[in-house]
Amino acid sequence: MSDRTPSQTIGPFFHEALRWPEGSHVQLAEAGKRIAISGRIVDGAGAPVGDALVETWQLSPLGRTPKAAREGSRTYGFARLETGKDGSFRIETTLPGGDVPFLDVSIFARGLLKALRTRVYLVDEARVRGAKLPAALAASTRLKTLVAVPAGDAEYRWDVRLQGDGETIFFAF
Repeated sequence: MSDRTPSQTIGPFFHEALRWPEGSHVQLAEAGKRIAISGRIVDGAGAPVGDALVETWQLSPLGRTPKAAREGSRTYGFARLETGKDGSFRIETTLPGGDVPFLDVSIFARGLLKALRTRVYLVDEARVRGAKLPAALAASTRLKTLVAVPAGDAEYRWDVRLQGDGETIFFAF
């Protein structure tokens, strides 16, 4: 019987094999309002995390999964992008359908054993609180960490703090 491989952190080189040059531009077959979500990822001390990898998944503008909405090639509701040295990221996509539009988000970074999973909601906090959420989440004073702030007609701002004061809510899926 062989020994188990010890746990490893993701490390600083994990993204080398995961780069996707067009990964920040989400393409869906259904037409909808084009939007952009920009922000920064910072650690507990507020320092930028300049080598994180961000993945998002979303519904189509009509609220369908990408598989159900597929009409030809280059149709997906998935993004993958690296943060800049200043921790910045920008995702260009189409506004997801549904009463309370959101994107599921996974963040990979050095020092983590597993990806962190969260969501970004694209409506105001009151509408998010009115959605079907677990009671503990709906009552949380930190719910605002999941809400993107409008920054123009088709622009949103959403920053992620990995730990400490103002830490973004992360889920255990």
